[in-house]
Order: sequence, then C-alpha cells, then structure tokens
Amino acid sequence: MFENIKHKDIVFPDAQRHGIPMSEDCKDFITSCLAKDPSQRLGSVNGSEAVLKHPWFKEIDQAALLKKEIVPEFIPKFSDNADDVTYFDQEFTEEEARVS
Repeated sequence: MFENIKHKDIVFPDAQRHGIPMSEDCKDFITSCLAKDPSQRLGSVNGSEAVLKHPWFKEIDQAALLKKEIVPEFIPKFSDNADDVTYFDQEFTEEEARVS
C-alpha cells in the first residue's frame, strides 16, 4: 500500500459504476493536494491562500466560511456511547474481528 501511495497515480472511481460522481475541479483539487513532490502540492506555495483560490472552491462564500456563518448541510448527532458506529459503513461494522 505504501508503495502504491508513494509511486502510483491516483485512480478515481467510475462515476456510473460506483455512484460517486466527481467534477473535474474536485479531481484536480485532490490530485493537487496529493502531488508526490511536496514542493508541487497545492498550498506549498502561498499556503492556504493558494488552496482557497482553487476552482473547486469558486462557489463558496469564503468570507462567510471564515466567519463560520455557513450552516453545514449535515450535522452528525454524537452519542456518549463509545461503541456507537452509526456513521460507519456496515461493511466495516459487520466484519469479524481478527486476532493475530
């Protein structure tokens, strides 16, 4: 896995097959943040200003965002129960525990 992360290109899921549509701006943002050469990563020059100028953020009112005035579309409800797995995919919560 480490070698894949370090050396291979990012492969995005097929939108129709996996039901995960991603805009070209979104893919570019992810790719730019994960550039193999740290000096080429988004934000390595001009920091957060460069990140916020990326086209993927063009529709966001950044002034309102920085003032925390934007209401999120989804706010999770937290539980006091440490074993609460409400927001985890069943693929992972139904998996049998492995003992080494």
